[in-house]
Amino acid sequence: MVKEEEEEEEEEGKEEEKEVEEEEEEVEKEVEKEVEKEEKEKEKEEVEEEEEDVKMYQEQGVEDEQRSGWVEDG
Repeated sequence: MVKEEEEEEEEEGKEEEKEVEEEEEEVEKEVEKEVEKEEKEKEKEEVEEEEEDVKMYQEQGVEDEQRSGWVEDG
């Protein structure tokens, strides 16, 4: 009788431990997803900033060419 109760308690403990491990794994997966999401957003922002810089430099380059053209014409 006592042995059966000990075995039941041991099984319950193992089940609880397994549930805790599964919950920890789920939390880890959620954290990983969040980190990936943040990294993608950061990367997207960096790309957008680079595109804006390129556009600005291109526009500035056109203005410089126009100015140099004006000087040559004058």
